Amino acid sequence: MRTRDIHLMSLDEVPYGQALALQLQLRAQLQAMPEGQGPLGYVLCLEHPSTITLGKRGKVEDVLGRHLMQHNGVSLFQIDRGGEATAHEPGQLVIYPILRLSEVGMGVVDLIRGMAGCLASTLEHWGIDARYNAEAPGLWTNHDGVETKIASVGMRVSRGVSTHGAAINLTNTMASFQYIVACGMPEAPMKSVRQLLSDTSQPLSRQAFQERFLASFAQLLDAHWVPQRPNLPAREQWVEPMDL
Repeated sequence: MRTRDIHLMSLDEVPYGQALALQLQLRAQLQAMPEGQGPLGYVLCLEHPSTITLGKRGKVEDVLGRHLMQHNGVSLFQIDRGGEATAHEPGQLVIYPILRLSEVGMGVVDLIRGMAGCLASTLEHWGIDARYNAEAPGLWTNHDGVETKIASVGMRVSRGVSTHGAAINLTNTMASFQYIVACGMPEAPMKSVRQLLSDTSQPLSRQAFQERFLASFAQLLDAHWVPQRPNLPAREQWVEPMDL
C-alpha cells in the first residue's frame, strides 16, 4: 500500500522571489509525475524579509508609500493567488502547501478552510479564539470588541496542484502593513498573536507554533511528514519583483 508522504521543508528567512521560484519548480515536478507516484506533495514553512504581495484582486492603489518601500528595501510582487494585498516580514509564519489535490482527496476550498481550521485550533493553545472568514479570507478574532485579522489565506490551483497558502502574524512587528490597504479594507485592523496575548510571559515562537500546527495539518491531510532539505533556486531563477 502506498504511503501518504508529504515532503516538509522548514526554512528560515527566504527572499520572496526565491521562495516563489521554488514553489513553481516543485509544482512542475508534481505535475510531471504519473498519478500514484512520488509524494502527495510538499509543504514549505518559512519566513520572508519585508515584502508586499498583490493577489489577483489586488490593486496597485492598495500599495501606499512606494517611495518609502524602496527606501526601506521592501519588495512588491504581483502574483496569481486569490485575494488582495498582504504583507510578509520576519516573525510571521508562512505556509505553502504544494499538493496534488486529487491524491490528497480534497478541493481547494476544502484545503483552504481546513488549513485555516488547523491554524485556529493551534491558536487555542495560546488562548485565542479565531474563525475563518470566507468573505475576507483569513483568520479573525474579536479583540476588545473589534474584529481583528491575524492571518491571511490565498491559494492558486494549476493542473490540479496548489500553490501559495497562508501567513499568520506571530511575533512580527507589523511594520510592513503600513504600506498596504490590507485585504482591500482600509479600516481592517491587523494584529500579531504576540500583540493579542494577555500574558506577555506566555512562550511564543515560530518553532513552537509550527510544530503544533503541523501535527494538526497532518491529521487533516491523513499524511506523514518527511523532512527534506530543499534545493533552493539560484539567483538567476528567482521571480523578479515589480518596479517601485
